[in-house]
Amino acid sequence: MNRKRTPRVDTLEAVANVLRAYRELFEGNLIKALYYVDKALELEPDFYLALFLKGLALSAKGEIKEAITTFEELLSYESKNPITWVFVGQLYGMSGNCDEALKCYNKALGIENRFLSAFLLKTICLEFLGEYDELLKCYNEVLTYTPNFVPMWVKKAEILRKLGRYEDALLCLNRALELKPHDKNALYLKGVLLKRMGKFREALECFKKLIDELNVKWIDAIRHAVSLMLALDDLKDAERYINIGLEIRKDDVALWYFKGELYERLGKLDEALKCYEKVIELQPHYIKALLSKARIYERQGNIEAAIEYYNKAVENIHKDHGE
Repeated sequence: MNRKRTPRVDTLEAVANVLRAYRELFEGNLIKALYYVDKALELEPDFYLALFLKGLALSAKGEIKEAITTFEELLSYESKNPITWVFVGQLYGMSGNCDEALKCYNKALGIENRFLSAFLLKTICLEFLGEYDELLKCYNEVLTYTPNFVPMWVKKAEILRKLGRYEDALLCLNRALELKPHDKNALYLKGVLLKRMGKFREALECFKKLIDELNVKWIDAIRHAVSLMLALDDLKDAERYINIGLEIRKDDVALWYFKGELYERLGKLDEALKCYEKVIELQPHYIKALLSKARIYERQGNIEAAIEYYNKAVENIHKDHGE
């Protein structure tokens, strides 16, 4: 005997299928999850949770366009959920459409103006689009709600640095370091900024703190520290940092060049030549190394070799610039 279908029976069966879909989605069985969610939607086409799970399953499968269509269908029934807008925005972002993603995040923030996830995703879009003035406004708004959010102070400083507003950037970094004195990103960026501002000793202190006190062995931080030590004629520490860096990355061109410069200053010209040769071996078009070799040969009276390397430097000018 066939069981009579009623709206209540359909609703209960749709709920049961959604629960099955949720279980399959949780276990990573995406095709089964989509099967059950479609069964639910056959019974209840405007079932919000079913549409939401379908969007999640499709996005997990990498079917971004279809996932966007599903979430937009959900929004046509219920457009006041900021979480759904954020999901759609992320999908647009994944598809490379930052303009549409930005509209979605603004929709979410129009519903819930302190939705931190929407703010953070919005800042990623604005940075990608190069909308720096708008991005700074967004950072300022977030910081009015979460004034102790250290990563936001650091990101704000990074954008201000890009805009050439070094003093303002420094204020942001100092605020970040007041809140978290050992924040690695803030210390690194402060060192880079102070170096750009010509405050070499202050910059070096930042990198020393990172490398010696906090044991942060970022190769970029080591390069910056070495270049500052050479500029300040701190040759002993420069050699130690170069060796630390080369233990991490034996083929680092910049560190081998710095090592050649160090030996040249110490009068160890043959050792310097070996370092510059290593640079050229790793990067044949490195003009500064070619010129340095030419200079040393000239100092040693080997004019023929000096001319050879001066000529090589001239020949490689365009190659060194990627032309």
